[in-house]
Parts: sequence; C-alpha cells; structure tokens
Amino acid sequence: MSTSPFRKRNPSAFSNFLRAKYNMYTGAARVDSYPYYLCVDPSDICQLRCPTCPTGVENESRRQKESPLQVYRDDRQKMSPALFDALLDEVGEYVFLMMLYNFGEPLLNAHLPSFIRKASDLDIETEVHTNLSLKVSDERVDQLLDSGLDRLEVSADGFSQGAYEVHRVGGNVALVKQNLERLAAAKERLGSATRITYKLLVFSHNEHEVDAARAYCERIGIEFSSPDGIARDESWVPARRRGEKPVDPRADPEELERTLATWDQAGRKDYFLEADLRPTWGLPPLGSPFPAACGWHYGYSVITAGGCVTPCCGTAKQVDDFGTVSPGTTSFADVWNGPYYQKARATFGGRAPAELQGVDTVCERCYFPKFLQHLYSSHDQRVADAFRLALTQPGFAESAPALENAFALLPANSPEADVEPFVEIVRASLNPAEKG
Repeated sequence: MSTSPFRKRNPSAFSNFLRAKYNMYTGAARVDSYPYYLCVDPSDICQLRCPTCPTGVENESRRQKESPLQVYRDDRQKMSPALFDALLDEVGEYVFLMMLYNFGEPLLNAHLPSFIRKASDLDIETEVHTNLSLKVSDERVDQLLDSGLDRLEVSADGFSQGAYEVHRVGGNVALVKQNLERLAAAKERLGSATRITYKLLVFSHNEHEVDAARAYCERIGIEFSSPDGIARDESWVPARRRGEKPVDPRADPEELERTLATWDQAGRKDYFLEADLRPTWGLPPLGSPFPAACGWHYGYSVITAGGCVTPCCGTAKQVDDFGTVSPGTTSFADVWNGPYYQKARATFGGRAPAELQGVDTVCERCYFPKFLQHLYSSHDQRVADAFRLALTQPGFAESAPALENAFALLPANSPEADVEPFVEIVRASLNPAEKG
C-alpha cells in the first residue's frame, strides 16, 4: 500500500473530508458531504470461478447446471462512459482515491483506460486489481500504462498451474505471466510510473512457491506481495500457521447463534451460504481501535458497473443495494442521503427515526469485523500529508485557514479519542449542515 501523499490540492476536497469526519463523529443520519474514497467496479462480469468470491461461486453453479445460485446479481453489466462521467461530474472533485475493481474483472471493460485517464485528470489516485488471465492486446497494454494508472495489482495465487488453479479456478497462470512480462517491458519502454504488483495470497497449496514467484518478479522488474490469504477451510491454512485459532467472531458458537437469530427475525434465515458460516483464518485480531460508526456510511462507498450503490465492499447481493445511480434521473447524492443510508447511519448511532422504522438494511445485522467497517481509514494520514503539501502552494493557506486548524485537531482513529475539539472547530468554521 502506498504511503505517499495523495495528489489532490483543491480546498473543497479537504473541506469535504473534514465534514465527512464531522458527520461520522456526530453520528449524523443525513450528511452534507460526499465519500472521499470510492470503489467503482468497471465490470460485474468475471471469467474465473474462484471459490471465495461471490461472482466465482455463482459462475461455478451455472457451469455445473445446478439450480443457479443468486449470490451476486442477476443483471451483470459493464459500466458505461455515461455513468462513469456522471459519477465523476458529481463526486470527482472530492475523491482522493478510486479503486476500479470489486467483484468483477475490470479489464473486460474496453473503456477502462479512458476511465482511469479521466480520474487521473482530476488528481484522483487510481488502482486496478485484475486476474490478468485473459488476452490483452499490445495496444491495450500501452493504453493502460499511458492512462495515468497508479497501481496495477495482479491476483495470481500460485506460480505453477497446479497450485494457481486451486484458488483461481478457470485461469491460466502461463497467460498471466506472459501478460506480466509484456506489461513490464512496456512500462520500461514508455517510462510509465505505474506500479505493477504480482500478488500471491498464501495458502497451504501454494506456500512452497512464494520464493520462486518473488525471484520471477525481481527478474522481470515488478513488485511482489505475498500476504496471508483468508481461509474458511482449515486445510488451506499454511503450515507455519497450523494450530492457529480462527478470529472471525462468527466462529464463536454463541456469537454465531446471536447473529443468525437477527437474520431469522428479519425473515432472512436463508441469507448465508454454508461456506459463509464457517470459521475464518487470516483475519486481523479482534478488538480494534475504531470508532463506533462505520466508515462506509461516511467516507467511502461502492458503485457497481450498473450503477447500484452497495453498503460496503463485502456485501455482494443485490438485495442489499441502497439504490441505483442513473444519469439524469437519480444522482449519487439521492442515494447517499436516501432512506437506506439514513437508517444505517442512525442504527450505528443507536437511534432509529420513527419515519425510517419500516426501512430494513443489511447494516442493522452487520456480521463483519470492525476493521472492515473502517477498511480504508489507513489512508487518512495520506490525506493529512497531502493537505500539508497543499499549504505550501501560494495563496492556499490564506484561502482556507479553518482547514489548517481542523486538521490539527483531527482525532486519532480510536473510540477513546477526544473528538469534541475537532467537532467544535468544524461546526464553528466549516459550517456543516446540522442534519440529524
């Protein structure tokens, strides 16, 4: 993960960031800010059948000609330029980071390079994750590396075909390597600044290939990453971690029983697949320093290729969507301050307005660990660093003195942090709308 400051330098982006934090710390249900990190999926479609991905599970069920599982969405699309442009027109001014991926394969969208270029032109940092197990023309390679893309992360969980295809079902690791080598050569030829990473999630079936994959990356001149994979099958846990207990709270029988009871009461008893209820290895330890509110309700959001806005990157089912952005009809703000978001924010704030009693959201029964609720808050320091650099621009400090004071009081990401000084200065100087 990059630790360098973001490129944004416009005061409105920093002001929006601070107002979003203010709204989170005050538990606002209706907000006067936009998300500052955005996950935009260029494609709801993927060609692989990975068993840990909802798209892959659904793909496999269709291939087996079983009664198809609806674990993702029934109308998979590729994002149109009109929808992407509408999103940028509305929120691009405020977004520091755009992740162009989620549950689909982004390279399947022919418009991806132009999406990246448009975002980059607004000083938005861009990141693409791809399985890269598909044919990519020389022209497409050059377009990607000329687009301004900051990071291209290739998900290739193995070095030999036998190990690779355990997780990346339907993929071809030889094709992945061929594409990587072409990308590495083009990056050098074009003088591109795009960081290319071979990411190998470590499981028991591929741990013996980590050194070979690392040496390969050094040879062709790209980066290598080998974090532990998250496993719901104990046989997938690497040898060095055998005997480790799962840390997923759902692994505790009593916690699992309480969680399932809330779904049963909501008439959603069949929500989980069998695999969803297994113990999980590889998650960060429980007990986190994060605020009670959820970062997805205030600072970041997900938009699928068809314009559906989902509560977070972990909720894949369309039944959980909070609304759909439609250019000329429904704006992102309409959804962002719609009844589902307001109910979700109010629920985390410990209150439920009477007018929203009939609104049901997946967030009311959130089953994710706290770290996922604040998944991208690790980037907040990069916003603060970008602000300090912006202060060196002629006229910036004079045009936004209140911002400097507010950033100086920005609380630590902890439930014990004293937020009152920050809340008071934002309320007094940035005039956030008092919306409950």
